[in-house]
Amino acid sequence: MPGTTHSMTGMTGLKMDHTAAPGTPVAAFQHGMDSVMVVMDEGMRRMEGARPDDIDASFAAMMLPHHQGAVDMARLQLLYGKDPALRRLAQSIIAEQQVEIQQMAAWLKQHPVGTQNPGK
Repeated sequence: MPGTTHSMTGMTGLKMDHTAAPGTPVAAFQHGMDSVMVVMDEGMRRMEGARPDDIDASFAAMMLPHHQGAVDMARLQLLYGKDPALRRLAQSIIAEQQVEIQQMAAWLKQHPVGTQNPGK
């Protein structure tokens, strides 16, 4: 059966090629993961709400899409994965990362661009 190839380039430039039969859960999972990586990488590059010379704001702004990517990947695991231990881990990732997303978003809101001390 012919497959579709999905290419996923992550933050480190690591390229992973995936081949799965179209219309299968594996193909849907791979497509979902590819999409999550693209959105996460773009969000990390944009660093919304931060100046590049502000270490604290840069950290929070880059970690937000990183954590959201982890949540989105964990949701894909719950949707398509079968292993009970990994499903529990995915649920834990969702719960913990969502709390941290809220904390970082609140910090960025309390420290608007231009109010932080650059380089500190």
